[in-house]
Amino acid sequence: MRTALRTSIVTVALAGAMLVPTAGAAFAAPATASQSASASDNSRYEGKPVYIGEGLVAVLRNKEEGPEAWIREVGPHWKPGDTYMVHVVTKLDRTQPHDKAKGLDLELTKAAGANPVLVVTAADGSAKSYPLPAGEASTDCRVGPVGQDIGAGMTAELYVSELGPKVVLLEAGDGKPFDQLDRTHPSLPESAGIIARIVNPSGAKPVFEWKTQGGNDTVGRVAFPAFPKGCKPSHKFTEDKPVTKPSTPAPTSTPAPVKPQTAGQTSVVPKGPVAAGAELPVEAAANTGDTGNTATMTAGAALIAAFGALGASVVLRRRHSTRG
Repeated sequence: MRTALRTSIVTVALAGAMLVPTAGAAFAAPATASQSASASDNSRYEGKPVYIGEGLVAVLRNKEEGPEAWIREVGPHWKPGDTYMVHVVTKLDRTQPHDKAKGLDLELTKAAGANPVLVVTAADGSAKSYPLPAGEASTDCRVGPVGQDIGAGMTAELYVSELGPKVVLLEAGDGKPFDQLDRTHPSLPESAGIIARIVNPSGAKPVFEWKTQGGNDTVGRVAFPAFPKGCKPSHKFTEDKPVTKPSTPAPTSTPAPVKPQTAGQTSVVPKGPVAAGAELPVEAAANTGDTGNTATMTAGAALIAAFGALGASVVLRRRHSTRG
């Protein structure tokens, strides 16, 4: 009995030892595949990393997607050779060449040319330039930014590109982004607390309109920069609607009450020959007086004529009978 039990334990132990490598290989295979997929996916975002200060690195690219500067947060102790595939703060390209991050002003200059440059301006006004890899030139349809103070501690930056008008709303104090408007998202929701919208977002002459809090009921408006000549927008221009001030709806007018008419509304049911469809004399038809009186007089005249004819017939019969 003991020998059989020992044999069973040894058998189970050997079987477990044989299964352990197999299980380890099974778990290791997905991890290896995942690492390979991750490495291939990163190729879209790999580029030339340069440290720009404030714990940020700019990954500079200029391939088939056009010039790009991916701003990533790596920490203050980053050095060349360290990983940079970390949290993305913002991205600059031809459609969005300007932004701010951690007190740094970032602008992708010469974005339409073959040799774009990233310019980083610090809070003290000092600037550094970082050239991107050389690429292919393109038609520059971008205009902006054009700054506009809209009150309530807010500023707006207006842009125009082949994608249409764009507004970047910023907090005036630290330049922190508040929201962004464009052709597909032309207005802030009512819950935002301020009015900011693009009028004619798909037109050739869009207008930025705003109204902020502070007791001022004036609506501010400013036109976007004109589209550059030769620029081909990605959308078809729609007809521009005239920009007018919001108007108060006119009060609904109440129609005047209709006074009841009492004259000439009495209905009379015809009798006698009139009821039978007899034609009225011309004098009676032309009479515009009381319809009931005319019909009564006509019917009476017809009855008198009928009785007269009957009386004459009786008299003639009596005469003939007397002579006979």
